[in-house]
Amino acid sequence: MAPQPTTDQSLSPALLPIQALIEAEQQDFIDGADGRKRAGYFCAYTPPEVLNAAGLRHARLFKAGSPEIVSQGERYTQSVFCDFSKSCIGGFDPQGGDPFYRSVDKLYTFHTCASMKRATEVIERFVPTKLLNLPRLRNEPASRAFFRDEIAHYRDDVAELAGRPVTDDQVTAQIVLYNKVRGLIRQLSELRKRPNPPLTGRDVLELVRGFYYLPPEKLLDVYGKLYRKLSRVRDNGKRPVRLMISGSIMADGDRRLVELIEQEIGARVVVEDHCTGLKPFAHTLPEEGDPFQALADGYLDQAPCARMKPLDDSLDFSSRLAEEYAVEGVVYVYLKFCACYGVSKLEFIERLQSRGVPVLEISSDYSQSDHGQLKTRVEAFIEVLQDRRTDLALPSGQTEEFVHG
Repeated sequence: MAPQPTTDQSLSPALLPIQALIEAEQQDFIDGADGRKRAGYFCAYTPPEVLNAAGLRHARLFKAGSPEIVSQGERYTQSVFCDFSKSCIGGFDPQGGDPFYRSVDKLYTFHTCASMKRATEVIERFVPTKLLNLPRLRNEPASRAFFRDEIAHYRDDVAELAGRPVTDDQVTAQIVLYNKVRGLIRQLSELRKRPNPPLTGRDVLELVRGFYYLPPEKLLDVYGKLYRKLSRVRDNGKRPVRLMISGSIMADGDRRLVELIEQEIGARVVVEDHCTGLKPFAHTLPEEGDPFQALADGYLDQAPCARMKPLDDSLDFSSRLAEEYAVEGVVYVYLKFCACYGVSKLEFIERLQSRGVPVLEISSDYSQSDHGQLKTRVEAFIEVLQDRRTDLALPSGQTEEFVHG
């Protein structure tokens, strides 16, 4: 029998102040009353350090999850694009879209997958866009030199948008500042290593959402207070089934799988191996020397996405994360038509299973019609993990039937 939910809250009370701050920041971004230019970006490989050094308002655009926005974006694409890329287009659609997206003065994006590159070319109809290149071979010296130059070009374009120069010292100061913020996110996530974590996977998604929407100066205070509060919570109660979610991007409006796991079934997501969870915060950027080389090295050294080569780097990171957080199972979820995570899924699943970690594969989109099917599959997976936990706890040579008579 599947476990019962431990709470019916969509968000822990301790996280509610962050949610309110994000909503207020988004409205201020839309209003633009302070006259500052507003920059948007899609990918976790885009350094916000440069945008902040220039004094721009900025946000990562991953509010996707609405079937209506998908439909708006699909008017400009083919159905074989993933729902996230179609949502990125739909958000900018002048016939509807999202006011937050439409308030962006310029979009910066680093070339990741082919669908997102093509989506960016469509979005150029609606907003000025700067497309920069991201190397796939992350360990090659030539890749790092090339990426360093791309980030320097990015700085120059950002400075032009802001109408002010951006100095090396300013960029270095932002690297130091953002390192502190990433360190706090890691500390907060590490509280989930406890047998009964004081925060949920849904909570961590909200913390990450804050990172991409709120100024880092404000985050230091908010995250610091939250860590001090949660670290004092006593580790009581029944230990939930521990899961890792791995795979492609989990958009701001696409939390239904996490909510299903935690609120309806009662298991717990203790770590995320995707680019809107813990994954982008596992690495500290260099703080000395040429700041543009530091950004190039730091972002290429972060936990790699499936687009990066060699793929073994991504597989090794997933395996280490599963071990570090003592997960009992992995839900590998990818958007339909995702060329990166859909094609590389077998390598990820085989690597995790070879380490003794069961994996549930889910191909998803932003429709709401498959809730019942998802719940049935996840419940069955959780029951298998519970049985496995029981079997592993039995004395050697004894079966569950013998122990319980």
